[in-house]
Amino acid sequence: MERVAVVGLSLQETDVVGLERLVRPAPERAEVFARELADELGASELVLLTTCNRVEVVFAREAGHLPSGQDREAIATALSVAPQDELRQRMHLHTGRDAVRHLFRVAASLDSVVVGEDQILAQVRGAYQASERNGLTGRLLGPLFEHAFQVGKQVRTDTELSRIPVSVVSLGLTEIARHVGAANGRMARVALIGAGAMAELVVRNAREHEVEVALVANRSLERARSIAALCGARAMTLEELWRLSEPLDGLVAATSAPGYVVDRARLAEFARRTPNGRPLVAVDLALPRDIEPTDEPSAVVIDLDALRESAARNRALRSKAAALAEQIVERKLAGFADRAAQQALSAALAEVRGESESVFERELSQLFVGKLAHLGADERAAIERWARVAFGRVTHVPIHAIKRMVQDRILFTEPSEAAANESEVRP
Repeated sequence: MERVAVVGLSLQETDVVGLERLVRPAPERAEVFARELADELGASELVLLTTCNRVEVVFAREAGHLPSGQDREAIATALSVAPQDELRQRMHLHTGRDAVRHLFRVAASLDSVVVGEDQILAQVRGAYQASERNGLTGRLLGPLFEHAFQVGKQVRTDTELSRIPVSVVSLGLTEIARHVGAANGRMARVALIGAGAMAELVVRNAREHEVEVALVANRSLERARSIAALCGARAMTLEELWRLSEPLDGLVAATSAPGYVVDRARLAEFARRTPNGRPLVAVDLALPRDIEPTDEPSAVVIDLDALRESAARNRALRSKAAALAEQIVERKLAGFADRAAQQALSAALAEVRGESESVFERELSQLFVGKLAHLGADERAAIERWARVAFGRVTHVPIHAIKRMVQDRILFTEPSEAAANESEVRP
C-alpha cells in the first residue's frame, strides 16, 4: 500500500482558471500520454483521472523508491506547470494509506465540488477502464480501484447522499429555473451547445428542473441529432445557431473545445432577444470555459466557480449524510489496510519458511557427510527427527511474534519518514 500515490489538483485547491491551465491530453492521445507519464515516473501502474473538477494521477510501483515529492514535480511538469508557478505549489501529494483514503473519498463523492454528485463514480470507473485497456493496471491498482467502486456504491445505497442527487448539471439547471422559470410561471427555454456526456446529462435532467431544451447545437450535426432525440429538441450546427433569430431564455454550454465557443458579441446577440426582455441566463459547464465572461447586465453567466458557491450552501444541508459516508470510507479503509497487511504478512512468512527450510535441509545433508557420516540409518533418523522438531519450535517463535505484531498494528504501518511526506498539500 505504501507504493501507491495520488498527485493532482482539484477545485478544492484552485479555481476554474487555475484548473484550465493544466494541460489535458486530447482523447485520441490520452493512452500515449498515460504510458509516457508512467515511464517518466517509473510506475508499473497508472490511472489518469480528468474531470471538470480535477486532474489527478494515481500510480504505483512494484519496486524501487517509494513515491515522494519528486514525483509531484515530474507530474506537474508533464501537465505543463512551470517550476515557479504557484499552481505547482498547490498540487496535492497523497501516499500510502492516505492515498487510498483519498481515492475512496473521491469515488464516494466526498471530495467533489458538490458533495454527493452522481457523476464521479462513473468517471472514476471510466478512467480505470481506460488504463486497464492500456495495460497500466495490475495487482496494486486493480484491487484498490475495485474497492473504491464498492465504497462509492455503498455510500450511494446507505446514505442520503444518493437519495438527494445534486450534481453540477442539476445545480446549473436549478439556476436557470430560478432566474427564468419562477418569474415567468413557465419552463425556461434554452439552447444546449455540445453533444457529449455532460450534454446528455443536461437533456436527461432538464425537465425535472423545469427547463426545456429546445435546441441542441454541435459541430457534428449527427451527434447533435442523437442528443436532441432524447428530449425532442431540434438539432443544428453551431453556424445555424449563430444565425438563429428566435428568442431563448438561456444557453447551456458543455463542449470540449479548447477556447471560448460563445464570445461576448454572440452572448449579447442572444441577450437582445430574450422573452419579455429578461436577462439571458448562460450556464457554462465546460472546462476550459465555453462562454466568455461579461459584465453586461443583459446576460447572467454562471460558470463552475459560481456553481461551487451554490454547492457550498448545499453542503450544510447534507452534512449528516456526509458524516455517515466518511464513516463508511474509514471502515472500508481499515478493511483494505488489514487485507493488504495480511497479504504482505503471508508473502513475508512464506519467504521466511521457504528460506529457513532450504537452510535446514542444506545443513542437515552436510551433517551426515562429515563427522557423522559413520552413523547408521536408525541413528540418522533419530537425529533428523530431533532436529526437525527443535527447528520447528525455534522458527515458530519469530513467526508467531510477527503475526502478533501485525495484529497489534506494529508492523505494516506507514514508515515515519514516509508519513512525514504523506498527504502533503502545499499552501
